[in-house]
Amino acid sequence: MSRIIVPRSSPIPAVIDEQEIGALRLLGLTPYEAKAYLALIRTGPVSAGKLAFYSHVPRSKLYGTLRGLEQKGLVHVAPSKPETFAAVSPLAVLKAKAEEISDQAAAGLEIVQKLAEEYELKATSGGELGLPREANELWHIDGRRHIYHSVGKMLWRAAKSVSYYATPAGLVRAYKAHADYLENVGKRGVTVRLLAQTTKEIRSVASELAAVVKIRRTAKPLGANFVCIDGRELSSWRTRLMTSMSKGRRQSRLDNEQVASWNVRESL
Repeated sequence: MSRIIVPRSSPIPAVIDEQEIGALRLLGLTPYEAKAYLALIRTGPVSAGKLAFYSHVPRSKLYGTLRGLEQKGLVHVAPSKPETFAAVSPLAVLKAKAEEISDQAAAGLEIVQKLAEEYELKATSGGELGLPREANELWHIDGRRHIYHSVGKMLWRAAKSVSYYATPAGLVRAYKAHADYLENVGKRGVTVRLLAQTTKEIRSVASELAAVVKIRRTAKPLGANFVCIDGRELSSWRTRLMTSMSKGRRQSRLDNEQVASWNVRESL
């Protein structure tokens, strides 16, 4: 894109190069700060009203933008009436920042190259870096009904331990689909650990499930649900709890997004 150098007396706004804006954003400026700074570089000292016109920054956003540039050391403010704003040389602040980013990128590239060499060395020496190749080690299941049926069969096979981690939505499903399984394996002497992220919306469900199995609560969000059986079988899946308002009352439901499960079993 061509650039137009705009004198202060010109009524034509400056054309800002998007590539330049992108570069300034990498150096820590916001899009509005980048536009205002580029306009100040090309127009020289101007009032806020003229700068809004030249830079295409909305007048309602301009003063906050200029204060941000001032805090970054990129703008001088002349205490005149009206206030006049002038750009500071990019060599004073931005050059050091650009050199710092360049050094970090160079160091990162060296690490990437080193890891690539290690990866290739491992691959050529016969090491395993990818997913298991045998179909009985890893498989994928779609559909909520199939997933919970598969997890139920895993729970039924449990002989020593069950580790069940559940999101709020997953805990609701665990109660509906697996409460009987969990109670049964507990009675058989299997060690059952249930860690769940509980919320106000599912407090009653958690209380009822706690009568079947001891629940350890956590405030940290869990990204997915998973069950590990005897340290040999693992199933992981995602589900989502949707909350809506109806007649002034909050209602929760499980949405119908597709969920998936990855199961790993020790080869016998």
